[in-house]
Amino acid sequence: MMMDDNFFWFKRNGVRIPGVKGEHLFMHITDTHVSTWDEGSSPEERAETEKQETMWASFKEKFARGQLPFSVGNDEPYGDPQRISTVEAFEKQLALAEELKPEALLLSGDNLERMHEAGARYLKRKLAAYSGKFLCVPGNHEPKSMDGVYETGVRKLDFDGFRIVAVDDSRKTVSREDLDALKALCDEGTPMIVLCHIPVATANCKEELHRVMDYFYIDADAEDENAREFVALLEKNDAVRAVLCGHVHGYHATELVPGKPQIIGSQGMAGAVDLFTVS
Repeated sequence: MMMDDNFFWFKRNGVRIPGVKGEHLFMHITDTHVSTWDEGSSPEERAETEKQETMWASFKEKFARGQLPFSVGNDEPYGDPQRISTVEAFEKQLALAEELKPEALLLSGDNLERMHEAGARYLKRKLAAYSGKFLCVPGNHEPKSMDGVYETGVRKLDFDGFRIVAVDDSRKTVSREDLDALKALCDEGTPMIVLCHIPVATANCKEELHRVMDYFYIDADAEDENAREFVALLEKNDAVRAVLCGHVHGYHATELVPGKPQIIGSQGMAGAVDLFTVS
């Protein structure tokens, strides 16, 4: 069973929503940073891929062990099972999803290490072959759309009594169109879990996020007006029941306000998996 593979380490989180029947399982992964090359790659693209793989071989371990200024406090599993390529790691994550059969696979950004054509071809092919539903947002390493992986604009998956809503905040803000679309969904009143890349820091969780540089979060003091509105909406709107995100490369279970979780997944390329339930 993939669950027994020593590559993976799991966190289990969830939210209770009145009226939801049964328990709904979602597999949340983030920061897989896939970098690859294929027969269509130029020598330059292949060389850059090999350079990035070498870099992450060192950096993903330093993140896990809290050896970087912005990862101080991390103490996450890391050993030989995690010393594999980003492609191998991504394929393990997909195999786990095929085994677990969550109601949806949720990918919260930095799916690719950078925008490169071989990587885009790889993600499109692998996600097209995945047998279940998935919802994916871009990270700061990626373009704002990738055919077959994610599109621009706010997107959603509806379930019985709640929905998962994908929002692009990968540039530390949200477009006016996306912010208006998110507000319109909130006005409908259906409870939602928001999937994005960059966490938000509210008064309730800012102390926790101060463990990392402000590069890694959006807060109410942001210069950008849309960013401030986004933070306020996630914090204060009752339709938003939880937030799932990444970017930090370390696991943090925070709350935007008491009872409203924000789960920041750790690096999927090093085996981190968040099994999130709605009940």
